[in-house]
Amino acid sequence: MKTRSILASLACLFVMGAAQAAAPAGSVFLEDMTTNELKDKIAKGCPVALIFSASTEQTGPHVALGKHIFRARAYGEALAREIGDAVVAPVLPFAPVNGLSKALPGSINLPKDAFARVNEEVARSMIAGGLKRVALLNDHGGDAQTALKDVAAKLDAEFSGQGVRVFFISDGYQKARLAVEAEIRASGRVAGGHGGLWDVSETMAAKPGAVRPGLFKPGNLEQEGNGPLNAEGFSGDPRGSTEALGKHFGEMRVKAAAAELRTALAGAGACK
Repeated sequence: MKTRSILASLACLFVMGAAQAAAPAGSVFLEDMTTNELKDKIAKGCPVALIFSASTEQTGPHVALGKHIFRARAYGEALAREIGDAVVAPVLPFAPVNGLSKALPGSINLPKDAFARVNEEVARSMIAGGLKRVALLNDHGGDAQTALKDVAAKLDAEFSGQGVRVFFISDGYQKARLAVEAEIRASGRVAGGHGGLWDVSETMAAKPGAVRPGLFKPGNLEQEGNGPLNAEGFSGDPRGSTEALGKHFGEMRVKAAAAELRTALAGAGACK
């Protein structure tokens, strides 16, 4: 009986191991693919490489430092599946950020020029590997957005004559943010905030454990929460944040990004 039990356990472990090994099948993430799997994907279609960057930064006592990383990965996957023929490069976890201090540790700053160079080299690597459509996106505002816009324009000008197109996709961040904040404002709540309602809700939807609901309280509410941060490093009002709201706002972002990317892909025409 003991032998049978051991064999049964081994069989169970084998099945579990096989299931885990097969789990990445159908994954849109580059790191889950082998070289041959990616080559096959390129040969069969015209996949767009989604280079989604994030940041590591403090957002007060109630939000984990990796909020942008969790969201960029979630939105990158959702966008890839929405587009259909796409692959998501490993999320870059660093970007230009402000306010490095001992009082609010954890933020990691990548200066704008270094950030631009890293994204440029990642894009060049994708192009060298045979991908003819590349999209640069970011879940963080400020210098990160302008840097990616410049990089996309530079590379598109350099490679378009070879049938390669490079796009900067920003609507999932800025255009969608305006729509999200308008919806929150219409509900009578504080619209914005670094650590406010939409910021926290979207983080909850991407990774619930990254938020500390027991520490929710209003931050600086100037400029509808989009003003200066308080001494604890946040603004806006996270109270009322929910995973359901975050999922809704996230869907708005992916929809906006997908619409912009589809327009760009249509304008680029078929792969040559």
